[in-house]
Parts: sequence; structure tokens; C-alpha cells
Amino acid sequence: MPSHCSHRISLLRVAALACVLSCSLVLKGEGETDAQRKGEEDLRAEAKKTFEEKVEPFVKEYCTRCHGGGRAKANVNLEVDLKAPGRGVAFVHWKKAVANVKVHDMPPEDAAKQPSDEERQQFIEWIDQLKYLSPVNPGPFVIRRLSTTEYGNTLHDLYGVDPSIADPLPEEVLGEGYLNSISPMQSELFLDLANRVVEQVVAPEGKRATAVQRRLFGKKPRKEEAYQEAAREVARNLARDAYRRPPTEAELDVLMDVFGLAQTEGLDYTASLAMMLKAVLISPQFLFITPSTEISAEQEIVPLDDHQLASRLSYLLWASPPDAKLSTLADQGKLHHPKMLRTQIKRLLKNP
Repeated sequence: MPSHCSHRISLLRVAALACVLSCSLVLKGEGETDAQRKGEEDLRAEAKKTFEEKVEPFVKEYCTRCHGGGRAKANVNLEVDLKAPGRGVAFVHWKKAVANVKVHDMPPEDAAKQPSDEERQQFIEWIDQLKYLSPVNPGPFVIRRLSTTEYGNTLHDLYGVDPSIADPLPEEVLGEGYLNSISPMQSELFLDLANRVVEQVVAPEGKRATAVQRRLFGKKPRKEEAYQEAAREVARNLARDAYRRPPTEAELDVLMDVFGLAQTEGLDYTASLAMMLKAVLISPQFLFITPSTEISAEQEIVPLDDHQLASRLSYLLWASPPDAKLSTLADQGKLHHPKMLRTQIKRLLKNP
């Protein structure tokens, strides 16, 4: 009996190592990123057009006589702001200008010209587009591991285990851009935690399957030749939840290699799926908040895709993985739309 247990542990270590090394090289390079980038470009182009066709003429017609050149009252020179409307100081000036135009304080009553109500309303509404004229500088992306709280909450939400299972973990460390920046000691700890999770989720051989096990693994195929297809579907669902995005086919291939290795070593179908679950639980895609796209050397700024946005939102406001609503919106590519994003932020804040 001891030799059999040792054999299984050895198998797990080999499979897990293969998973970590392989998965760390196959970050997701597909999805809605291109569409999202195109949408951002369209919004910027529209904001620029509105500014040039409506806002700039409005300001020159009604504002620069008092707030331009050497006559910049209240130290607000809108002529300068017209040249760089998205800069920080200009943003403050525009907000003040809109507030004054809205209450009819500007232009002053004794001004030679007054804008029509339509012109005034166009200027007021334009302020919502101002952010698209600002330079984009989100700063460097730093890969980080899930915090102890986030890790425990994630295990609870996905597998129903007590969040306190994560208490032995040290506080998170920055990954410095690498997905394999876990020390050997931490690797042992994560491996032990993965074993403990699987022991709680998967019933011992000969015992009735747990409710979570049935949800994760589904029904065992009657015919052995159907194992591979069924296991790949299980892998897809496990990875979708754990990676917080749809897995790539290459990532599924890695998990299926784990499943195949377990089968080759004589483990039954359920035990092989359990081995695959362990590999998922110690994968960098699960343990780290990672970028969802490969970034080329030419790209200084890459927009977040909807799945990355869902993860950031959820872990920021809930310290937990995205729920079904966020995940569905991310899959549909709808989460990044401003109105939808505001709605979801309000929902998350209302239900902490």
C-alpha cells in the first residue's frame, strides 16, 4: 500500500511539473482584444471629431475672448487647452467650464454673444467624451499571485471548501513578470493544498461521489473509448472556472497529457480526472492574476480583454473570482461597454 501511494505522489509531481512548465508558455492570445481595441479607437476618433467640429468652435466663439491669449481670467487659458485638451490641467479647466456653462454663468450675461440652448447642451454633453482625448498610460502590468484571502475565497466559490484552508499561505509576492516565480517551498505548499482540496471534493474509491464531484466531473462514460472526449470536456470546464477565462486548446492538451499519464499508470477514470484537477490547482493560470494576451515587443499598451476586466473587478470589489453574471458578460464581449461596466460595478458594490 505505501508503495502505491508513493507511486501516485510521484505521478502527480511529474504531471504537475509538466503542467506548470507548459502552461506558463501558452498565455491566451485570442479573444475579444482586437475588437475591444477597435472599439476604443472608434470612441477616440468620435471624441476627436466632436471636439474639432463642435467644441473647439464653441470655445473660440464664446470663451477665448476672456480666457485666451494674454487675457486669461482666473488663470484659465482655454486657447492652450484647445491644443492639448486631454492633459491633466486642461481636464480641470474643462470641468469648470462645463459647470459654468450648464448654470448659464458663462458666458456672462453682458457678453456680446450667447450660445443657443442646443450649442450649450452639446458642450455640456461632450465632457463625457473627454477621457478619450487623454493620453493612455496605464503603467506597467505586474503579475501577482492571488492573496491568501483571494485564494481561500476562490477555492470556496469553485469547490465549496472552507476558505481557512488557505491560512498556511504566506502573503502574496509580485511575480516580476514571470509565471513561475514560486519558490520550491511554496510549490510544496500549493501541492499540499491541492491534495487537500481534491480529498474533500473527490470521494474515496468505492464511495458515493460528492455533489461537487458530480458537478465537476459529470457522469463517467460507459465505454472506455469515450474517456478521452469526456475528459477533455471536463478539462475545458475545470480550466474555464479556474483560469477565469476560456482555456486555449494548447492548455487543454497539457491537461489531457496529465489525464493520459494517469491512465497509463493504471489510475481509473475518476482518479485520472482528480489528477487533472490537481494540475489545474497548481497551474500559474489559477494561482496568478495574469495577462490574457501575449504582448509583443512592439506593443507598449495592450487593452484588457473582458475576462481580465472581470477578474480585476471581482477581485478588487469581492476578493473572489468572477461570478456567473460577470463571466457570461465577459464571454459575450459586453463587459467593457461603459454602461454595462457601470451597471456591474454598482451590482458588485451592492452585494459585497
